[in-house]
Amino acid sequence: MLIFLNSCLILSIERHFVQKSHGSDELWIHRGRQLQLTLGRCYSNCYNFILTVAARTAAISSSLKSPVSRKGSNLSEYDLESGERTPLLIPRVRFAPETDERSRQLQAVQTTAFLAILTLLLFLLFGIIIAVYLLLLQVPSPWPVSHPFYLVERNVWWEETTAKFELSPLEKHATQNVIILHTRSEPCHDQATCIQLVQKLQNDAWNQNGSHIPYNFLIGGDGKTYEGRGWKSQHGFLSFPGLNDTIVVGMIGTFNDQRPNLVMYAETKALLTESIRRFSLVPSYRLHGVIDNSILDNDAAGLYAELKEWRHWKGFVTV
Repeated sequence: MLIFLNSCLILSIERHFVQKSHGSDELWIHRGRQLQLTLGRCYSNCYNFILTVAARTAAISSSLKSPVSRKGSNLSEYDLESGERTPLLIPRVRFAPETDERSRQLQAVQTTAFLAILTLLLFLLFGIIIAVYLLLLQVPSPWPVSHPFYLVERNVWWEETTAKFELSPLEKHATQNVIILHTRSEPCHDQATCIQLVQKLQNDAWNQNGSHIPYNFLIGGDGKTYEGRGWKSQHGFLSFPGLNDTIVVGMIGTFNDQRPNLVMYAETKALLTESIRRFSLVPSYRLHGVIDNSILDNDAAGLYAELKEWRHWKGFVTV
């Protein structure tokens, strides 16, 4: 349409100037020719522009209707949805077979690596479980305790009449040795009597040496444990070895010819088990008795007759 209008316009203007030239001067003829040339150039430029736009439109339409194949493959780069094919629709990309194959190989490698790492982690966890189990088997567990542990704390029997209970702390958190001996005193069978005997032992030690009761714990005939210096302090027997790795337990009474009653042994086992539970005594502790060359040969013979049969028994220390 644009070409047609331009053609008509040029022809009419040319005809007008030709007619006018028969009765005009040469100036009008020259101006008409210049206008004719200008309109001719405009016509040529418009015509070329229309041809360029038409060519580009045809190329785009051809590329959409005839998909380009890659390397001789029948699969196209673009696959439009079903319906009218128009440049306004967004194409859906279809990957080439090589790309799909590489993706599948990469996924297979990733899956294999994940399974390998998971297998290694499972083996590592299984090995740790076995190692912990074997370690627990090597640690000697304490015997089953049927007698409950009953602790009478120091503030129950302690009388603040002499001095504060100041003691040297242990340098080790968990001790390795336990020394058991008798107090060479009267026995006790109830808490009131046992407290009186513990107070007497404290007063005797203070009057003789200016020190506190030397035992860490004492076992009464009532089946209770009486706290002396406790788990965190050094014992007070200077002639005994191992101030920093030994707990001294005193059995209240004299047991040369007779043995302590069964409840005292049961409470001693409960004390040792509680000490292990509190991490104040290592599970592989060593149990010892005392031989004093200045005492009779049968000193605490009744006490040690039973202790020698215990699993952790390691013999006597001589003082």
